[in-house]
Amino acid sequence: MGKAPVPSICFVIPQYVTFSTGGAEIQVFYLINEFLSRGWEVELLCGGKGKEHSIICSPYLDHRVKYHYYKFRSIRFLEFFSVFFLLFKTKSNIYYQRTDFSLTGACALYCMLLGKKMIYALAQDKDAEKDKYTNALKSFRYKSKLKKLIRKTDFIIVDKMVEWGKKNADLILAQNRHQQIQFKKSFKRLTELIPSSFPSMQSDLSQKENIVLWVGNVSPVKQPELFLKIVNGLRNVDDWRFIMIGKGTERLSYLVSGNIETKGELGYQETLGWFDKARIFVNTSSAEGMPNTFIQSWFKQVAVVSLSVDPDNLLKENQLGYCFDNDIKEMTDFIDQLLTDNIKVDDILDKAYRYATKTFDVKKNLDRLIELISN
Repeated sequence: MGKAPVPSICFVIPQYVTFSTGGAEIQVFYLINEFLSRGWEVELLCGGKGKEHSIICSPYLDHRVKYHYYKFRSIRFLEFFSVFFLLFKTKSNIYYQRTDFSLTGACALYCMLLGKKMIYALAQDKDAEKDKYTNALKSFRYKSKLKKLIRKTDFIIVDKMVEWGKKNADLILAQNRHQQIQFKKSFKRLTELIPSSFPSMQSDLSQKENIVLWVGNVSPVKQPELFLKIVNGLRNVDDWRFIMIGKGTERLSYLVSGNIETKGELGYQETLGWFDKARIFVNTSSAEGMPNTFIQSWFKQVAVVSLSVDPDNLLKENQLGYCFDNDIKEMTDFIDQLLTDNIKVDDILDKAYRYATKTFDVKKNLDRLIELISN
């Protein structure tokens, strides 16, 4: 009998941890490692052309992976063609696409033409909505009407590419129930639920320091200015440090006062080290899917305090943290009490840790994904 072919998968994503440390990139990194450990051949296609120096120097570069890079373009729909033609250099049977853009449509067309199987994985709640990019344009500010018109036209085309790709993927993966409901409403398609995935990890509680952590790239949806507002409204800040980590946070240094430290963009392991030391994690985002930072906090036994994001009501209903329905004053008062230890959180931390180890285990979730692929 002939030798069974080695199973193969290609991940298609705009950026990767070798030069960007976003949540979707970290998720793909963990999945790639687990596929490799099971003997799969792995390829990665991403927009890394021009970032070769960062990639070569990255500790996450894995020579077992075959990489394919395209160049980012200012007119984003043009990336469809770059990705589509680059896909012909890949040799995988399964294509896993996460973080949508025009590459979503390119991947779907390639798989349709060559009889490959495409998995589309939602990276955030807004991925379940139609007109995602044209709606996002409303928060952009342009001095030039011509530039605004060009970007609007660009995003209309990107939305069409993205939505066509979602409708034609073989398998859709959602992170939470909200995404499943909204995706069915938007695209008339069912999804499979596979939560975010992490290897098992735990903190040494003796390392904990009086640190309040905020992690995220500076963008409108992350609302970093609200963290500054919260800290400035606290009374009980003696002996506490307030740490902001993420791309662009260093540009906020002129706004911050005394106890706030801005670290800028850090490597993933270095960021994880701050979760080892922190006691409280604050999220000020207006929208997210299942934030990696929540899961990292639960594994590392850090109290999650969120302004409005509460995926599947896990914070309120499952008591895995605290959410304040966008009431910043109530949230500020609550954090003030946490800083003086007037609120005991041990039970919540223990419950959150047990939930994380049960739900987000990468081995168990990959077993489920491979089962879906096989079917």
